[in-house]
This record gives sequence, C-alpha cells and structure tokens, in this order.
Amino acid sequence: MAAGYDVNVARASRLPTLSGVLSDTYANNLAGNNGAFFPNTGNATAIGLSARVPIFQGGLPAARIRQAQAQQGQVLEQVVGTERAVVQAARAAFASYDAAQRAIQAETVAVQADELALEGNRAEQSVGTRTIIEVLNAEQELLNSQVALVSAKHDAYVAGFQLLNAMGQAQAEDLGLDGGPLYDPLGNYRRVAANWNDWASDPRHPTVATRTVSPEEMPAAPVVTPRIDSARIDPSAPVATPGVTPPRQ
Repeated sequence: MAAGYDVNVARASRLPTLSGVLSDTYANNLAGNNGAFFPNTGNATAIGLSARVPIFQGGLPAARIRQAQAQQGQVLEQVVGTERAVVQAARAAFASYDAAQRAIQAETVAVQADELALEGNRAEQSVGTRTIIEVLNAEQELLNSQVALVSAKHDAYVAGFQLLNAMGQAQAEDLGLDGGPLYDPLGNYRRVAANWNDWASDPRHPTVATRTVSPEEMPAAPVVTPRIDSARIDPSAPVATPGVTPPRQ
C-alpha cells in the first residue's frame, strides 16, 4: 500500500546518508605557468565520499512519521468503509433479486389460478349460472395477474443487473455485448510503460468524424480555425443555400 511506503520514507529521514563524488577537470593553458611561454595541459581527477549523520533535527522526522502513520490509518479506514459499502450493495441487490424471483413464482401461480377461474366462469356462463359481467371481471383479473407477472420479471432483470454491477461483473466484456471494440483502460499504460524519457509523443490523430461544413462555407476570418485533416461532407445533411437563413428549430 502506498501509505505504508510513505511511512517508510518518513522513517528514512532519521538514517545516515552516504554520497559519492567523482569529478574530472581538463586544463589547457596555452600561455603556460609562472611566466613560461610553453603550453601546459593536464587532467585533475577527484574522488570523494561524504557521510551525513543526523543528530538533532528539532523533532521534524518524528512529526512527519506520525503524520504519515495518521494518513495510513485514514486510508485503512477508507478501505474498510469501501468494503462495507460493496458488501452492503451486494447484499441489497441479492435480496432484491431473490424477492423478484419469489414474486415471479407467486405471480405465475396467480396467473394459473385466474386462468382456471376464467375457464370456470365461462363454463358457468354457458349454462346460465354466470353473467357476462362476471366473465369480464374474471378476464380483468387474469389481465391484472399477467401484467403483475411481467412487472415481476422486469424487476428480476433489473435486480440481476444491479447484483452484477455490485459484484463488478457488469462490464461489456463480462456481459458479452457485441458493440464494436471494447475500451481497454490499461492499453495506453502498456504502450508507454517502457518509455524512459519524457520526449515521446503520439502522432497527430486523423479526423474520423464526418463534417457538415465544407471549406467554402467557412467564414473568411473565423474566430477559431480547427486543425481538421478531413473535410468530408455528410450527404444526408441539408446543403446550405447562399442568402437563405435556415429556420430555427
């Protein structure tokens, strides 16, 4: 965890440091030295080591260590809070999904019972013991049960996707959606991870979108001139007529 490394970095400020120095100097004196008019050249090389042992720093390292430890504790509490939120969302989504499945079972039994009741009402109406109003009421009850069954199935689908989302499995790749190439959040990282300098850049991206304004229709002195490689015109768009103001939508 990054917060743990920050604590180690703060603790490292109390440790001694050792540094090395290596230098090389080249001298070329054309006039010579000490009044002699003979060229004088040479190299001077220096190698050294320096050590720094902190003795008293006014309590600054200890304060920074305590600050890093407090921030580490805050991050750990945030991790626990996030874990609780994920578990709560998953449990709530599962409870909703389970309730929707039980509602489907109940509504299915209700539809079967209303179908049987409608069949009985129609049979009794055929022999004169039921009126047409009672048959219509039975049909309405059956229709209400069918609508409730469809609503329960809809709630089950919604609860199922909410459960997948809480579990982190609602991505397009997990659902098997076929909508073109999927976005890879680590693709650009893999491409630039091996770069060792800050001078690398990408080539200019060509324009893919289709324009609706041709270069001839652009103003003579536009306020902003976009650098667009392509000037393709959408054939489905209406063609502007000079001198005619299009109506406002």
